[in-house]
Amino acid sequence: MVNDYSPLQLDVIREVTNIGCGNAATALSKVLNKRVDMEVPSVQLLQLADVPDTLGGAEQPMVAIMFQITGDIPCSILFMLDQSSVNRMLSILFGVNKAMGEQLTPIEQSALMEVGNILSSAYLGSLSEFTRLAFQLSVPAFAMDMAGAIIDIALLQMGGFSDTVLIIENTFRDGEDLVKANFLMLPDPALMDRIFTALGVGNA
Repeated sequence: MVNDYSPLQLDVIREVTNIGCGNAATALSKVLNKRVDMEVPSVQLLQLADVPDTLGGAEQPMVAIMFQITGDIPCSILFMLDQSSVNRMLSILFGVNKAMGEQLTPIEQSALMEVGNILSSAYLGSLSEFTRLAFQLSVPAFAMDMAGAIIDIALLQMGGFSDTVLIIENTFRDGEDLVKANFLMLPDPALMDRIFTALGVGNA
């Protein structure tokens, strides 16, 4: 349960996340061939029931890039953007402005999946470096639905249940363009304890 984690454990996971965010910004800058800045992320460990409110409500329309992670870090990963952030990200990628609610083309969906892949790999790579836990990232899947429905799909794909969700809220900056994105890790029930043990704060 979230309340069982100590302040030290939460501080450690935030520090690892900050390093992962720096790696993610660097990787994205290289792909775009332009400077992309990232603000210090907000990191929370929440109960599953509290997650939809954090994303703007269970009925908030979202785009999600979904991954299944295997190996030593079994979990589901969701990279989630609301509609305004999707449009800003596409403006950064392609220099085009889409109307709110306008259908995404296959090329635009593919580009968003690649961004999700780059950022997820950076975060998990940082976690793997600190914990020495290995992982394999699946091929990304694209989803466009309400926030609550997307989370339900991710849980079904896990074949299990997670009552703890790690949420990293990022803000990317490209000039005047700001993109807010949420990175969610839905771990197997015992995974967070294993991660804390590997980080040396298992009994903190």
